[in-house]
Amino acid sequence: MKTMWKILLTGAAVLPCAGAAFAQNRPLTCWYNDHADFTSADSAPAGATIGSVGKADSGDKTYSYTILARDGTACPVQLPLSTTTAVTVALVRQDEGSCTNENVADTGSAVVAGSVTVSLETSSTSTAAIRLAGVTPTTSYRIFLKCFRQLGNLRTDASGNAGRTVEFPTDAAGAVYAFEIFPEGAAPGPKLQSLSLKK
Repeated sequence: MKTMWKILLTGAAVLPCAGAAFAQNRPLTCWYNDHADFTSADSAPAGATIGSVGKADSGDKTYSYTILARDGTACPVQLPLSTTTAVTVALVRQDEGSCTNENVADTGSAVVAGSVTVSLETSSTSTAAIRLAGVTPTTSYRIFLKCFRQLGNLRTDASGNAGRTVEFPTDAAGAVYAFEIFPEGAAPGPKLQSLSLKK
């Protein structure tokens, strides 16, 4: 089945903002209904494999995806059903970072404001699902694959939440790569940097 990520501007089930200082990352199971839309998140069972996607049960827990995160705001808004694995990293409020963001971390007092989930669409194309949580309301944000190009835009709703997927050439990213997201014309402060991703 081809990956069917939806553009989500409103109506997502959103948990409390993940920006609380000193929260710890832990294994979480993100749950999805039979349309692969996010419904809830809870602690992952012992031995769960981070990054695994699977068919679970039915109803609001038809599919599962296991991630390492502070809370369910990091779960992608829709599950990539065409893959059995994906990688989710946090988006952190930080004004600057290198092309690979190796100086970006989501520990300590870092404010997490969403996530990026990357999966392989085809042998030459990857998909990045962007989720913003509790950022500036009713605002257009630009999405960049760092040191490559802008991949698209997304607009937050009245609560500062948004979701969108974008595609990029897999070979456009180096062995280590990262994303940067910020409002158009933003002054220093509201930029979001992803943690590093590795091929």
